[in-house]
Amino acid sequence: MTEHPNNETQEIPENVTNYSQILSSTVSESYPKYARAKLLKEMEKGDVVRLKKSKTMVRGKSVLDLSDIEDEGLQLSEGIARAQTVVRHIEKDEFLKSYKFAVLFSLTEIDESLIDVRLKSGESVDFFSANRPNDYVFDEKRFTSIIPTQYSIGNIIMFKFSRLLSGFPPNTETKKQYKYPIIAVYHKHLNVVEIRMDRVKPYFQDDDFFYTQQIELVLNWFKGKLNCQFENINFPAVIDYIKTLEQDEVSVHSQSMSLPNGGKAVLDAGANENYILPLLGELKELIRANEELFEKSSEIKQLLDGFIAEIETNASLPWIALIWKDTDKGKSTTVKFKHDYLNQEYSFLQYYGQQSNMEKMNNVTDYIIKNKIEFDRLENIDGSEDGGVTKDPIDL
Repeated sequence: MTEHPNNETQEIPENVTNYSQILSSTVSESYPKYARAKLLKEMEKGDVVRLKKSKTMVRGKSVLDLSDIEDEGLQLSEGIARAQTVVRHIEKDEFLKSYKFAVLFSLTEIDESLIDVRLKSGESVDFFSANRPNDYVFDEKRFTSIIPTQYSIGNIIMFKFSRLLSGFPPNTETKKQYKYPIIAVYHKHLNVVEIRMDRVKPYFQDDDFFYTQQIELVLNWFKGKLNCQFENINFPAVIDYIKTLEQDEVSVHSQSMSLPNGGKAVLDAGANENYILPLLGELKELIRANEELFEKSSEIKQLLDGFIAEIETNASLPWIALIWKDTDKGKSTTVKFKHDYLNQEYSFLQYYGQQSNMEKMNNVTDYIIKNKIEFDRLENIDGSEDGGVTKDPIDL
């Protein structure tokens, strides 16, 4: 049984008998090696653990000595088993790290006063509360008793939904279990809710709709507990607007194109320095670079412009990837937008590269939504009613 702020007890799933064991299995099962190393370095820097022999002692602090253990996985498992400070650091990192997948929804309604009401009633838990319990882990049989952990920072409030996943890896009869955090980020300044998740191995998934089920679960909690109403964001229109901007921060990295005649193509900028897409992008660049020459033959230029416009207008784009550039190419952020994901009428964002911290995801969200707002403003000036958002609210 787990104590909650309102002094009531909350039954944990029957198959979760040891939270530390579940957390240890989570770190070893789902964290790549670089992520485990990053966790240990952060805890060492914060005087949570000691990884190397040292003659000096940190006075006034209780530091867990793991210097006798060489293996990173064993260091984390031992730390989780022996120190609550290690557990707390991992639970905090689940809020602050970046994730592989995300979806964004515009909020048309939310009762912010209910956020405090849910905390006081024990229907959610403040991460910073003294003597708070460990994150409440729920399984698929207990969706009605979800208690998220809440973490506020700046102008965002995050809610962590910790689901217990169970499965049997191929060619084994040993059942694996681990904690699967789903982070819902309420961007107050943008009036947006963003749901973040990581990739799940196939033997942990219920079916092909695993990720859509987690999204629906979170949206239903927000609707039921905070009186929220949502609208889908029309990402294709917003991205088309972003592509017209004269800026160097964001470029199209790649895109899938389905042509009216049945043809299909994937255009990838690859490693070229200016992120120019092959074929259409290169053709546009050719025309731009030889503008004076093409102006002398206006008919040819009109034919080429018409050809490009027809393809871009009539072709459907099942997905497109944008890159947020950095002077250090290894730190650039590439995001793939899968439109109408599994016929759900929303776009599914997939982040590429190593996980770091939530800052890069926040930056992407800020950029997209601020451009969506500007796009909507321009659409309204032109007399459009729906702008970058679907007219009908999401009905789950």
